[in-house]
Formats: sequence, structure tokens, C-alpha cells
Amino acid sequence: MILGLWAAVGTQVLVDDVSHIPAAQWRYHSLTLKQTPVTVDCQFKVLSGNAGVRVALVNRDALDQIRQGDREPMESTPFRLEGSFQRLLTTPDEYAVVVENGGVGPVGLKLRVALDFSEQSLPKARYISPVRRRAVIGISLTAFLVVVIYSARKLLVANR
Repeated sequence: MILGLWAAVGTQVLVDDVSHIPAAQWRYHSLTLKQTPVTVDCQFKVLSGNAGVRVALVNRDALDQIRQGDREPMESTPFRLEGSFQRLLTTPDEYAVVVENGGVGPVGLKLRVALDFSEQSLPKARYISPVRRRAVIGISLTAFLVVVIYSARKLLVANR
């Protein structure tokens, strides 16, 4: 039980292996996420072959499109020899990390996919600078006073 709680708040490595992808083919690793928010951390590097690969995180619907031959969900990412990305997911769903070989020869690929459930993966709250804060307060106060003065004048005219 303690191990399960620890795993729920830490980082879980789902994929950390070398795979071979034939020319002009693609492979995927599915992720079923029930606990959110979670950050998906993906790192990849082509170890053999001179072709670049495209790696994308897609949901179930996009994976079905890819299976039917539609490459549109993959077109947003370029072919690269190595790279990484992080995506914050806030909706429980079935996802997949899809790897596409865009070359004419096979590639050996090192792929690492991890899930980060910790608070560190969440967006951090940011504050504006003190100068801007004073400007916002001043502008808001001025707008409020203008509305109060305008309303007071209208009420005085209506009561006369």
C-alpha cells in the first residue's frame, strides 16, 4: 500500500528501451491515464540509421486516425534525430506515444517515457512585478471612482 502511494506521487517510468522501426513505419506505446494532472516526459534518440523520427503524444481518437492511414495528427512535429518534450495532461483518457520513421532505412531508437505526478510538474503561480501591481491597482481604483462619481451625479440629477 505504501509503495502504491509513493508511486502515485512520484515519477513512473513507463518505457525505457531500444526499439527498431522499419523504414516508413510507425510504432506506439499506449498510456491509460486515470489520475490527473500528470506530466508526460518523453525523450528519444536515434541510435542507428540516419533517418529522423517523429514522436508525438496523441489521444485515442488521433491514434485511430493514424491507424487508418491519416498522418495529420503527426504532422505538427518535425523529423529529428533526437529530442524531448513534456506535456501536462489534465483530462483522464487513453493516450499513446507514437514514433514514426520517416526514412528509407530502419532505425534503432532509444525511447524513454515517464509520468510525473508530483506537484513540481504543475504550472507555477506567477506574480506581476510591484510596479505593475501598483499600476493595476491605480487604474482599477480610478475606474471605480469614475463609475461612483458618474452614478452619484446621475442620482443627484434624478432626485432634484
